[in-house]
Amino acid sequence: MKKDPWSKRKNLYSSPIPRAVKKPKIKWKVLTILWLALKKTCMLLGAVVLAMSVITAWSFSSIINEMEVELPHQMVLYMELDGKLGDLPKDISITDPFSHNSKTVKSFIDAIDRAKTDPRVEGIYAKLLTGRYALAHVQEIRAAIKSFRKSGKFAYIYSPSYGNGLGGYYLASSFDEIWMQPMGSVMITGVSIQMPFLRGVLDKIGIEPQFFQRKEYKNAYESLIASEMSTANREAMGALVADITDVLNADISADRGFGAGEFKAMVDRGLFLSDEAVDANLIDVSDYSDKLIEHINLQVTGKAKAENLIYVNFDRYINELAQQGNIVGDALFGISKEKTKPRIALIYAVGAIMDSKVNAMSVGIAGEKIAAADEIAGALLMAAYDGNIDGVVLRVDSPGGSPVASETILRAVQKVQEEGKSVSVSMGATAASGGYWISAYADQIFVLPTTITGSIGVLGGKISVQKLWEKLGVNWDGVSWGKNSGIWSMNTPFSKSEAERMNAMLDNTYDSFITRVGKGRMMDFDEVEKIARGRVWVGTSAVEIGLADQFGGLNEALDYAAVKVGASGRSGVDVVILPKALTPIEQFIELLEGQVMAGKIMGVQAALLTKLQPMINEFMVMQDAQSNSVYAPVNIR
Repeated sequence: MKKDPWSKRKNLYSSPIPRAVKKPKIKWKVLTILWLALKKTCMLLGAVVLAMSVITAWSFSSIINEMEVELPHQMVLYMELDGKLGDLPKDISITDPFSHNSKTVKSFIDAIDRAKTDPRVEGIYAKLLTGRYALAHVQEIRAAIKSFRKSGKFAYIYSPSYGNGLGGYYLASSFDEIWMQPMGSVMITGVSIQMPFLRGVLDKIGIEPQFFQRKEYKNAYESLIASEMSTANREAMGALVADITDVLNADISADRGFGAGEFKAMVDRGLFLSDEAVDANLIDVSDYSDKLIEHINLQVTGKAKAENLIYVNFDRYINELAQQGNIVGDALFGISKEKTKPRIALIYAVGAIMDSKVNAMSVGIAGEKIAAADEIAGALLMAAYDGNIDGVVLRVDSPGGSPVASETILRAVQKVQEEGKSVSVSMGATAASGGYWISAYADQIFVLPTTITGSIGVLGGKISVQKLWEKLGVNWDGVSWGKNSGIWSMNTPFSKSEAERMNAMLDNTYDSFITRVGKGRMMDFDEVEKIARGRVWVGTSAVEIGLADQFGGLNEALDYAAVKVGASGRSGVDVVILPKALTPIEQFIELLEGQVMAGKIMGVQAALLTKLQPMINEFMVMQDAQSNSVYAPVNIR
């Protein structure tokens, strides 16, 4: 029988009497320490070299593939309208370091403009997908398509069904012919603005929203503080819908040849089956996409089954033009190019206006939709003091944000003007509140008919959850120093003193806003006050009341800036986009410099890699934005 190992009585966890343990003497081995330090340094450098090698190998393989493909001498541009189009150029991806990422509203429209005089391009075949563009962007695309058609080239659009509402159909109406699948339908159900009002449910759970506004039309938080739409809000929203639908009705009626009131009657009907849409002249042809391709083939080559006619993805065409295009900031960042034309800096202010992207991340806001004042103001000041820059166009697509950050940008605009350079503003889909603040001093403001702008007002406050804690049986207690120390605490509502200070801040901000608009638009305080009060306006009304100067998109603003510096138009200037998108090397260095141990090493490598940047840019010129498997020319049979 085996002996039970637990038979002896003893402590199962530790010895009752701890044994004395002698501490070993520390032996300093200098050579060993140096060897370990050298190994770790080599490992770090090796990791960097390996990563750079992988990126370089990947990029050069793409370059080789791209060099094998050229655009044909005869082609039809295939355009997918997917709603994924914005103003802001994206940073070059570190995973695809030689890509251009050049698809923006500007590059899209410029490519259409180029295609109308490109002898290789016979026409455009567009397919409308399910995405939605901002109405202002639709208007810029529509203008480009109609200009393209005036060159004598065709532009056809196809969709299985036009279910994107009035916005999608508004875009389609600018084409020569609208095609749709026989089982599809056209849905033009009108324009509607709806918003939820949560005050009832917030009261039930003990949450008290406390927001102050300047003035009655500044209604961003109305869904929290009220149970229904206010009279002022209903008035403003009603006028907004009326102005937008007037533009849509007039443009679509002109495109499709509808008489007065005819299109409105169709909107009231709302939904049209395929045959009904043809009879109503909402679409031209009810058939399949392969039939449209045969129709295009026949028009271009005389043969419906033409195998040699190549359909080139429009994104690929955009990227070819990007390789041949403007400077995109190189002149200001160490890549010397001889200045042969005047230069216009194009600066984007897209997204919520905040002090910096770092501050935005600290409050849980991340992504590309941040208009960082430190970056935008820095770009403006660089344009102000750089002798190679002759003028500035500021493209604004922002619903507003921090008044302090907005003031930082506006001051930089002023500094550009003090240096004798003009600043024109191109308003995109939205340039409201802080978006208008930063535009106020512009020499000329261009607006699209459906741009949302104005909203000259201010609001602020907090949410108090004191009653919720009481319902839950939670009691907050503590100590404080300062009469208003709890002003931003959600555990208590504003005290009388705290509310006074809050309102003083809002009054000062509102008066400052009015003053700046008056200075920029050359109006007195009372004139601005009448059209301010937090009310939003569409572009058509903005021009009438003096908040904007003329209708036009980004290209019209560039034309104006070009004329101001002595050129005949935007084709006579170089456009420098600021701030410059980070190169893959800069992204890689920025990533590694974030690691404390690698900081000094990467500083040395940064200097080395900067020397190699001109050579790397030569390779970047040859690289398309996507792989050949996606964007290579394809025969559609």
